[in-house]
Order: sequence, then C-alpha cells, then structure tokens
Amino acid sequence: MSWSPELSDSHQPESLTIRDVLKTPGFAGTDVLAGSGGLDRVVSSVNVMENPSITPWVKGDELLITVGYSLAGENRDLAALVDDLADLGLAGFGVKLGPFIIEIDDATLAAAERRDFPILSLPSDVSFDDLIADVYRARGSLLLGGMHRKSDRERELMSVALAGGGLAEVAERLASLTRCEVLVLGPGNDVLAHHRAGGGVAIDGRGHLTEPPVAEAVTAPIVFGSTYVGRLYVVPNRGPVASFFPGLVPTSAQIMALAASREIAVASVDRQFRAEFLEQLLRHRLDERDVQRRCQALDWSISYPAVIVSLSPAELDATPYLERMRDALGFALRTRGLHAPHAIINGDVVAVVGDVSPADGETIAADAANEVIAGSPTGSWSAGVSGPVDGPSELAKAWSQAQMATAVTRTIRGVGWAGKFTDLGVFRLLSEVDPFLLDDFASDALGELHHPTTPNREDLRRTLAYLLDHNLNVAATAKALGYHYNSIRYRVSRLERMLGPFADDPTRRLELHIALLIGDMAADRSESAHP
Repeated sequence: MSWSPELSDSHQPESLTIRDVLKTPGFAGTDVLAGSGGLDRVVSSVNVMENPSITPWVKGDELLITVGYSLAGENRDLAALVDDLADLGLAGFGVKLGPFIIEIDDATLAAAERRDFPILSLPSDVSFDDLIADVYRARGSLLLGGMHRKSDRERELMSVALAGGGLAEVAERLASLTRCEVLVLGPGNDVLAHHRAGGGVAIDGRGHLTEPPVAEAVTAPIVFGSTYVGRLYVVPNRGPVASFFPGLVPTSAQIMALAASREIAVASVDRQFRAEFLEQLLRHRLDERDVQRRCQALDWSISYPAVIVSLSPAELDATPYLERMRDALGFALRTRGLHAPHAIINGDVVAVVGDVSPADGETIAADAANEVIAGSPTGSWSAGVSGPVDGPSELAKAWSQAQMATAVTRTIRGVGWAGKFTDLGVFRLLSEVDPFLLDDFASDALGELHHPTTPNREDLRRTLAYLLDHNLNVAATAKALGYHYNSIRYRVSRLERMLGPFADDPTRRLELHIALLIGDMAADRSESAHP
C-alpha cells in the first residue's frame, strides 16, 4: 500500500526528509522516541503496515506507519524488525501507541538509536489518510518549487493538484488553458475525464468511448510508480492552436499521476482496513454489534443465506495480479446483481456473497468465479464456493468449506476451475490422502483393471462403474450403456473372475467404487495438465 509521488523531471527538487514531514500539520505532536540522528533520511513514499510479514513488501526511503494491529499477540521481536527495516533503507517507522502496542521496549529503542533509524510516536487522533495527504502536499510543494523553469501553464496545473484537485480537475484546467479537448482513459479504456467536447472524440450517453481518439491527438501515459493509471489524449482544435504545444502533454500526464497519487494512497489504506475487517469477520472474532457498526461504516451489507467464494492462485508469484483479480471478481458478482464485500486475504481473493437462495446461490457464485478465471492474465487460478450459511457465526465454517472446495477442485480437475463444496462428495476425503497411497489402494482393489495393458480395460472399468451405480441391476446397466442384456451378463462374469465375487460383499463393492473414483481423479489431473 505504498505511494510515491515522483515526477521524472530533469530539474529534481531537494529531497523531502523525516524532519520536513514532522513540520506538517498532521504530524504535529509526533514524538521522536529514538533514532533522532536519522531525521534527515529521505522520504519518497509512505507504506501502511498491517501485515506481520511486511519486509517483502517495503522498499527504500519509505516511511512505514502502523497502528500495531498485526504485531499484537505475535511475540514479535521489534528490535529485529527495526534492524531489518534499517537494512532495507527505509526512512523511519511511525506507530500509534494504544490498544495494540502500548509502548516500545528498550531493546527496540536501543536498536533504533544504534542505527539512526527514527521511531515516531504518531498522534492518536489523526487518521492515516490525513498523514498521507500531508506528506503528499509536502512532497508536491517541493516539486512545485523545482518547477521554476516550467511554463505558467505547468505551474498552474501543479497548483490545482497541490490544492487537492484530482485527475479530473487537472484535466479540466488543461482543457481550459489550451482550449483543446482533453480525454483521459483508464486501464480498461473507461473514460476517467472528458472536457471541451466537440474536438472529435466520440462518447456515448453512458460516458463510454465509442471509437478510438482521432489520429491527431497528442498522447502520453499516466503512470504512478508501478501503477498504470491511464492515458491522456489532447485533441487540438480545428481552428487556431496558439494556446497549445505538444510538449505540455507529457508534463500534464505527470501532474495527473501526482494528482491521482493521493486518491490511490487513500484507497490503498481503505482496502487494507476492509481486508482486515473481513478477515476478522470470517474468523468470527467480532460480536454482532461490532459487525453491524463496522459494516455500516464501510457501506457493506451482508444478508443471509450467504456463501463464500475463495479465488486462489496456483503460483506463488501471483501477487501482481491479485488486485486485478479482486476487482474482476467484484465486477463479475455485481453484473449478476450481487454486491458482495470482497478483499485480498492471505494471498487469496475472498468474497462474501449474501442474500442468495440456497438453490442457486452457489451456482451463480461459481459461474462468476469461472468467468474471472477464464479472463485472468494467467490460467493458474482455482476457486471454491462454500455451502450456504445462515448467520455470521457460521462464516468461519463457510470459509473453510470454500478453501477445501478450491483445493479439491484443483486436485481432481487441475487449475482453471471453480468448484462447489456441496458437489465434492467423497472427493473431500480422498483429496486429503497422499496420491501414492491412493494409487496403491486402487491397484490392490482393481488388480488387472488398474493396469493400462489389460485388454478391454477401459470398457470393463466403465461397465463396472455403471454396474455399481445401478446397484448391480444388470438390466438397468445394459439400458444405460446401450448394450444387450446378455452382453452385460457376460461382462459381469468376466469382472467376477478378475475381481472375485463382489455381488454379495458390500465392503468389496465400496472398495471398488472408491478405486474407480481414484482413477477418475488421476485422469482429471492428467487431462488438465495436457489440454
């Protein structure tokens, strides 16, 4: 959840430091608990820590801030964490002392002093949104100061951003200054901003682009850090264009990225807290009144019966795609009339789909998950859908069911599918057993029928499966397979010679049925691996 309001400008301003940050209004009253020798460390970004394993996600020159939620009860060695953060080149560590971390221990303070790594006690009454915004404004002021060689138009656009204007406000001012049509398209070619219509860009009544921008449009990407925000198009007027010059477009795109950075940072913090609340809800760690209060604050509505969808990557390195898959799952559910709280939890995308009927809720959720998987950047995703539950106290059970459905579906069908918990049957048990042990069991139970070289093996296995499914009724089996009654009688005799008498032995029939299911699981895995 980091943000980095940096412009790729040849005239770089002086660097923002911890000392500068402490002078901003939101940080008023901050105490430097240790590491004051590092107050001149550069701050280029802010990261909010609410994950116990934060070190893989941070980068140099970040100011890391936290309420300590993820460190409470973890018996975490904070002194070792300080050393790790200092080794990674972070700017400092700010914490709101309170219910999660009451005080910083002496060993941690000593480590911070030794490393000149600032530890800050943040004001308890200031939100992270305000702290991030203050760092944003301080950084932006330095950027504006570094633009003394820029044109008046560029300085005016920057002033819009520093005054709190967003991407759309900067685009509107750009259109006014240049007397040109300005269009900003998001990653999915959705229209983020459009001003001074009439220059040739075709937008329908719903605000969607109906055709590509005109060929003479001057364009530049809007990129914030590693995040692609969108693309800026400036369409010159058909008449005089004295107020416009193409070199203004790349700088305008950079200023728009800066303007969007605050919104991105605030949205990141909001998503993090939503994820934490959803995880607490799924683990049943909140009382009902707290759930209602926090759902109302987040504008969430969870009605019952509800099912849980868990979307899981098969590869460890799926982190770059998690946010995209989260947003895609939310969109797929909304298009089906389901406004489901959803978040990234422990590397999975999880959604609580409420107000569904037990009859079709699972199917609708599974269809949405399959749609998301089919459109994913990689096919290495699986999903599971729980059975319906009737209240918040059952959500933990439903989450476990969704995770099991994901794992079992991946086992029996491979990656790329969504499965329902209620459809798993005995596969729920078989999926927990080592595949080598399953193969040994199937080999012992089926004998010759387990070996690929046995003549007519597949035909005999199919006959056995239908026979068991029809309670050894030869006539019903013959009808289902489309064979003559006497042909099935002959096959039954041959099966009994190969497998021994099983008609009067229910335990033996159960063994054979399970052995055939094991074979189905192996076949499904093989087909998924070799499409």
